Amino acid sequence: MLLILQAFPSKAWHIVGGEIYYECLGNNEYIVTLKIYRDCSSSQGANFDNPAYVAIFNSSGTLLQYLVMSNPAITNIPATTNNPCLQIPPNVCVQEGVYSEVVTLPPNAGGYDLVYQRCCRNATILNIIQPNQMGATYSTHIPGPPYSCNNSAYFQNFPPLAICLNESLGFDHSAIDPDGDSLVYTFETPWTGASQASPQPGPPPIFTQNTTAPPFTNVIYNT
Repeated sequence: MLLILQAFPSKAWHIVGGEIYYECLGNNEYIVTLKIYRDCSSSQGANFDNPAYVAIFNSSGTLLQYLVMSNPAITNIPATTNNPCLQIPPNVCVQEGVYSEVVTLPPNAGGYDLVYQRCCRNATILNIIQPNQMGATYSTHIPGPPYSCNNSAYFQNFPPLAICLNESLGFDHSAIDPDGDSLVYTFETPWTGASQASPQPGPPPIFTQNTTAPPFTNVIYNT
């Protein structure tokens, strides 16, 4: 029965956001951190994957291995606001799951892409088509030679869970790069990843579909 339950992950919508980054430890070792945010107020929401599977691709898009990330540290994100006139709805609930594992990756021409995919997004999203059937992809790149022991950038803050209509919002969405590299910010269309039919891609024989290799597909916006 345990194998059957593992073979058919929950088909639910709950993903609010996420981030993946890494830190070089030396000797070709990297500590990979995956942060996933879920809606914990929805009756349709699935729990955090345990384990979560991060696929590692080479520059040709060949799947090399999966990094198995287990036992996330789970915390509730406080729904706070600086506006004294705003009463936050009582059903607002977002949880953060933080995974961390060490992986050994020798220098490789073109580097590596680390990819986590999961379905599906929060059903209350209004600006994309069928969010409860739309998965998400979170990816980061480890450059190959001549770069060595690179560290990736990571964001400093989590955006507020509640904001006021018709009022200005100031939010520090900057990132930090431990190597002091220059950072460039752009608005991009999010990627899809996974589906209701295969909500948690991972290694066979447990899962029916591997993680999709880059390039990834953009979500479809509503008009």
